[in-house]
Amino acid sequence: MNSVRDTSALRQDLHALPLPDGRGLVIVDDIGGRFARTTKRIWQSLAGSASRGLGPTSPTEATFWAQAKAAGWLKRSSTEAVNVRSRWLQSPLSFRIPLASIDPVARRLVPISGLVFSPLAVVLFSIAGMISLLFWMVRWQQWAGAVPSLHNYLTSLQPITIAATFVLTKTAHELGHAVLCRRFGSRCGVIGIWWLCFMPCPYVDVTDVWRQPNAIRRGAVMAAGIWVEWIIAMVALWVWWLASSHDVRMTAMNVVLVCGISTVLFNANPLMRYDGYFILSDLLDTANLREEARRGLRLILVSPLARWTRFGKRVWAMAGYHLASKLYRISISIAIATFVLQWAAGWGLWRIAMLIVAFAGVRYALSGVQSLFRMIRGGGGWTGVPGGRRVGLAIGFCIVGVSILTVPFPRYRQITGVVRVRDAASVYLPRGGVIQAVDVRVGDRVEVGQRLAEVFDPALALKFEKTRGQKSVIQERVHSTRLASLRTGTSTRDWQTLEAASASLASNQMQLQKRIDALRLLSPKTGLILPASKSKAGSTEKRDWRMSDPFMLRPTVGQTTEDRVEWCRVASKAQLEVVLKIDAKDRERIAEGSPVRLTAPTMPGCRLATSVRGVSPMEMAGQSVSALKAEEERAFEAVCDFPMESICDETGGQVIHDLSTTDRDLDVLLRWDGATCQAVLRLPPQPLWKDAKHTIERLMGI
Repeated sequence: MNSVRDTSALRQDLHALPLPDGRGLVIVDDIGGRFARTTKRIWQSLAGSASRGLGPTSPTEATFWAQAKAAGWLKRSSTEAVNVRSRWLQSPLSFRIPLASIDPVARRLVPISGLVFSPLAVVLFSIAGMISLLFWMVRWQQWAGAVPSLHNYLTSLQPITIAATFVLTKTAHELGHAVLCRRFGSRCGVIGIWWLCFMPCPYVDVTDVWRQPNAIRRGAVMAAGIWVEWIIAMVALWVWWLASSHDVRMTAMNVVLVCGISTVLFNANPLMRYDGYFILSDLLDTANLREEARRGLRLILVSPLARWTRFGKRVWAMAGYHLASKLYRISISIAIATFVLQWAAGWGLWRIAMLIVAFAGVRYALSGVQSLFRMIRGGGGWTGVPGGRRVGLAIGFCIVGVSILTVPFPRYRQITGVVRVRDAASVYLPRGGVIQAVDVRVGDRVEVGQRLAEVFDPALALKFEKTRGQKSVIQERVHSTRLASLRTGTSTRDWQTLEAASASLASNQMQLQKRIDALRLLSPKTGLILPASKSKAGSTEKRDWRMSDPFMLRPTVGQTTEDRVEWCRVASKAQLEVVLKIDAKDRERIAEGSPVRLTAPTMPGCRLATSVRGVSPMEMAGQSVSALKAEEERAFEAVCDFPMESICDETGGQVIHDLSTTDRDLDVLLRWDGATCQAVLRLPPQPLWKDAKHTIERLMGI
């Protein structure tokens, strides 16, 4: 900005509209469809400097020209136009596609907009929102307990269904902007699609609202979309509570998250360039909040320490805003990249998504390196800054970057685990047959060797009787042949052959007798009778027996048995454990003693602390290991104790300490056996460069 300007630097198509306060102006850019606020002093300074054909004569005027350039008030050179087009081409993840004018639709909706935007409606919906918020806080445990079910529900949906929910709610959000803008008499622009990180997001141009002289009206239009989404979230919250269908409840819960929490994190957040950003810009009376914040941070970095005390609160606040905004955007980018990779892995497109994310990361890194070299050379905005200050800042930035890559960060893995009874011996049904007697029920205590049930196999019994009859006949023939041989003195060959046949039949009879004895089910240990685990239950467990006795073991008397079906279990102690399926890549990082935090839907707000007791390979029976994808292979399971002494009682919030009674043992075991829980494993700290190395190895198939 130190070069001499010609008279055409300031665009001639801009219109300056005075504000009622007499000091401010609204600069209207009809071609770009943008508006910006400034003061008469700044505008007159820019217009006077341009009319004289001279560059800025003071640092203050240089700052004004920099702000004018950032606001788009200056004509672009051919080089700048090419740079703008190249930046658009290099940003395929974020671009806008205008469709049509939304003004006719907004004009038709204005007559009924009072149901949402009238003062009475605002008061009533605000009261209803406060009541809904209190209701949500009261029902927080039920809400938190339904979160795992929501995750499973969303996983089962098609991506197009999730995207449709997002697009519909955001369309209502944008219509809120357009309708209130038109209600205040301002013209609405176009509606279009904003392609943001593979998600089609609707957008509406309401920049004409900046013609409004009232700041309250301008802020109301910016907040109208948030207001509409909060109303939708409030209605969905009551649907979640009143609906009887599980799918309807989960859909309503998803709408609450999209229209409530995500709206606060994104649209109402001033750190992102959305509604909250423009509201804050208007309140701070700045034409470009992000640019002013960037200049505030740069001013602190390039100024001597002695001048820091002269900076006002606004400069320090803008610098802090810039740092917070930068960190927040980086965090959101990482979260979006993680989501894209997880989504692509589910569709077998992990490598393609990884290449896209890596390309974006390399672009960002190269941009940072270019800025670093520009700082060291003193080019661009660093002209006039002492070389020692530039080199010191460059070294500081390098140290921060290297530290981020090399300093070990704590790592965590969230895994869905299954609770099961510890040291429970399984009792399996024999091959085929009909249950003839059942001597125990669920909850009975048995001793080792005690009979549990007896099975009758008609085919086996018939075969045993047939073998015994054949053996009797052979023995009679052996006896008669032996007498004939002794009486006549003939050869004993026939006698020996029959004796061999008799011995063979005796061996078969002995084997059959062992099989018949095996039909008598005996307890392998002393303990408590439990039903078969849900993961190993046979086809009989799939029948609807909700009206039957829940303590009856099935199959029962008179029902046929299947081959090697787990019938019941015998637990020697009232202890539970959690089984966690872990990836093979985490096997070396998860060892005995690794800390684990457990949460379950049935105990919202209660976290149980435990540790890994052991890690072992999983049983891969019936599965082809070679058919598993390398990035999805789960070949190990970690087992940790389930701290029953810390289980929260759902009714009174008390803690169970005494498990000595049989009823309490049975209640705890049956309630938790087979339940799912969420486990968070704390892994050893690891620097980011190792993650990058591992990702490259997976990408290259090494």
